[in-house]
Amino acid sequence: MKKHLSFSLILVAFIFLSACSEQKQVVNYQELRTSLISLNSSLSHSSTDNISVLPFTEGYLQLRHALLASDLDDSDVMAHKELDYLRIQERYPERYLPWPSNITVLKNVEGRVSSEELEQWLAFVTTKLKEADESNIRLNRFEREAIIKQLEDSSIDAPSRSMLLTYLNDYKPRAMLGLHQLPNGKEWYQSKLNFYGAIQESPNKILARLSKIDAKNSSSNMLKITANTQQPYILELLPASCQRISGLNWRDGFINVPSTVAKCTKAIEQHKALIVTLMTVDLGIHYQGWSQKQAFVALNSKLALNEQQAQQLISNIVYFPATIFAAYPHFLKP
Repeated sequence: MKKHLSFSLILVAFIFLSACSEQKQVVNYQELRTSLISLNSSLSHSSTDNISVLPFTEGYLQLRHALLASDLDDSDVMAHKELDYLRIQERYPERYLPWPSNITVLKNVEGRVSSEELEQWLAFVTTKLKEADESNIRLNRFEREAIIKQLEDSSIDAPSRSMLLTYLNDYKPRAMLGLHQLPNGKEWYQSKLNFYGAIQESPNKILARLSKIDAKNSSSNMLKITANTQQPYILELLPASCQRISGLNWRDGFINVPSTVAKCTKAIEQHKALIVTLMTVDLGIHYQGWSQKQAFVALNSKLALNEQQAQQLISNIVYFPATIFAAYPHFLKP
């Protein structure tokens, strides 16, 4: 483990220094993936690596940018597409929301960073949220409630914890749940549709196409809905026998979602009606500005769900925008 970690951190530092020069560093896929996993150690509950930087701090952003700016020495087209996608994501405002609220950061870093580092990071989160608010970038209701719960459940004795909790208790989240309400939110969502679904057409055209597909698939198999906020729901629909293709994105558990889904077409066909419904709700929340109630009504008009199951699916859609569209290319086949 120590050898693996040392290699990762040295590589990160080397790439960062190389990025400062005119010539980009060339890395192979495994080197890049290993370094990104190490960089995002605090965002994984299963990681045991030492934590070099905490999420979305200036140091984190610089190191991440250096890694993503490197040239990838690999012939896999989807690996290059995922790297291009992650570069595009840097343009959008997630850096102003430094605590991904579906991640139990406090539990993840417990015993792995000093109390001083954690104190500074929690103060940093408060500062960034205030800066974001000035730019009309706000957490949604789900995100605010999730962070408050983590802070209340934590036994960390840090003044900045109390400061952040006080701030969030008085915080006004944005009215809707989706990306559309954030600056450049619709463009941000389109970039996700482009990557996960290989979609270049507008969301309105997608909706029209989905309505035709839906008419042919009016019934759905009864499913045990176990959606959570730890991975895209599309991955939960795939059986264990479907190989998970390695990826570069920590948000997807370092699984390349489009490549993985493309190899599991039997599972997609089995859950066709469910997936088409989730695609429609995904577009509704993130592009059309649906409320939670509208999403709930849409789900229950097509699927036999109880309130808890519907809520689980809505939460997953909120945290993993457009990932369900990894199945979209399958529906376009004759």
